[in-house]
This record gives sequence, C-alpha cells and structure tokens, in this order.
Amino acid sequence: MRYAVRVRSDEPLAKGHGGTGWGKRSGVTLALLALLSSMALVSFGCSSSSTPPAVSFTNVYSEIIQPTCSNDYCHAAGVSQAHGALDMSSQETAYWSLVDQYCEGPTCAGTGYRRVVPGDPADSMLYIKVSSANPTCGSQMPADLASFKVTSTSKFSGTALTDAQQNLIFQWIKDGAQNN
Repeated sequence: MRYAVRVRSDEPLAKGHGGTGWGKRSGVTLALLALLSSMALVSFGCSSSSTPPAVSFTNVYSEIIQPTCSNDYCHAAGVSQAHGALDMSSQETAYWSLVDQYCEGPTCAGTGYRRVVPGDPADSMLYIKVSSANPTCGSQMPADLASFKVTSTSKFSGTALTDAQQNLIFQWIKDGAQNN
C-alpha cells in the first residue's frame, strides 16, 4: 500500500501510475525546504562566537578572594565596619556584597563609590584597591594580616596581587561582573 503526500500543489495527486503523486510545484518546494534546512543547520550547528566567554566569578573567588581576603581577620562572616562591613566568607555572600553595593568602610562610606560597577573596572573600588598604590579611599589591598592583629587597622601588606590576578578581576568586572 502506498501513501501519497501533497506538498502545497494546485494539482491533484496522480492516480494509479505508480509515481510519487506529488504535484508540479512540489519539486521547487522541496528544494527550497532542503536549502533552508541546510542553512539552519550551518547557522546553528557550526556557528562560532568571536567573543570569548566571560571570566567566571567562581575563578575570581576561588583563585583570589577566598585565599587572600576572607580570613578570620579581614573580610570574614560578621566583619566589622572597620573592614567596610564587606563579608566575603562564601562565594555567594561575596558576590552579593560586592556587585552594585556602595562602599561602607570608615574612609569610603558616603563617597558614592561602589565596590563593583558591572562593566566599569575604573569605577569599581575592588579593582581600584588591588591595582592602585594610592586608592581613592582606604588603603591598597590585600591588607597586612600581621599588622592588623597588632594594631587592628588595615594597611597594605606590601605584596600586591600579581598582574594575572589583577587582570582576572579587571576582566570579570569589564565582562559585566556576572555571577557565574
């Protein structure tokens, strides 16, 4: 038993001659359908993006923030106003404490500066404090842990983040400071 399918044709299906039963215009319709299908496969299956993927906050946190900033004396859970009330004890808390949040420390509060401005590293206090010897407010980071234990004040440790670490923070902010 044969089944015939009509593909948008003005002619009736051919009867009894054993052919496919497709009308005149069906060949053109099938050719057009095949062309569109192959174009769709090429555009969806083989497309390449010229934009590299955004830098991950997971990388920023695990490679820089967690080992450098979130110890018991600096930006830990329940951190005091002396350290900007910036809790970076977990990745989730760090993200929500950084992005689009105003600075709260004793030297930066009320300045209008934000900790991280998505897309704008130059106006993001996080980047400014790790990349500048003289940040607009506060001191360069990371802080000197030994000095803090003695004086309870934060001052620069004397060991800046590496260029690669600074660039990772810069790119993450420039790429929109995504929570990824």
